[in-house]
Amino acid sequence: MKKFICISNFQDPTFFQAPEYVPADNEKLRLGRGVHYPLINVINAYSDEGEDIELITVVPDYGNAKANYETLIKEVDELSAEKNLKVKKTKCEIPYGSDLNIQLEMFEKLITCMSDEDKLFCDITYGTKVMSQILTLAVNYGYRVNKDVTLGCIVYGEVKFENRQITEAKIYDITSLNYLDEIVRMMAENKVKEPLDRIRALLKWGDDDE
Repeated sequence: MKKFICISNFQDPTFFQAPEYVPADNEKLRLGRGVHYPLINVINAYSDEGEDIELITVVPDYGNAKANYETLIKEVDELSAEKNLKVKKTKCEIPYGSDLNIQLEMFEKLITCMSDEDKLFCDITYGTKVMSQILTLAVNYGYRVNKDVTLGCIVYGEVKFENRQITEAKIYDITSLNYLDEIVRMMAENKVKEPLDRIRALLKWGDDDE
């Protein structure tokens, strides 16, 4: 099953805006309207009409996160109505805080949501930096431990503000970066000098003029 994963935003709902996220690289992620969660762009891009999918959301025990989760559900419901999607909604509730045990609880709850033959998609825009890292680790674990799992798309949304208003919003497809840790480790073990060219080739990156 296709599973779309994110963390609920901690921002004060009063100031939580819905810009139109413009793709920085992957044009498939263009939605054409404003949304609060870049994950909506991902669901739109990678779900098929009438498909069964699962939404997995980490929701800490914090008022803003709970309120903003309802905003996510509203946007998912709107998109699912447009595409006739059947969405299973899984809410991973955890305590609010940066304690290591909380992060481990988040990791455990996420990996129990993953199974064989899944296709995983995630949005690491929201949550703390540590939570984004835990989400990435959980997706990597699910990808490696379960059978026939595919990494679909990993995204990050970036916004620029001026006078508290969003002036620019981009969505980055960073799926290739997910393999970077393993690539760097292998190159270090093999004492590869000037690894950047190899990394670019493996990740199919190129210079701007290529």
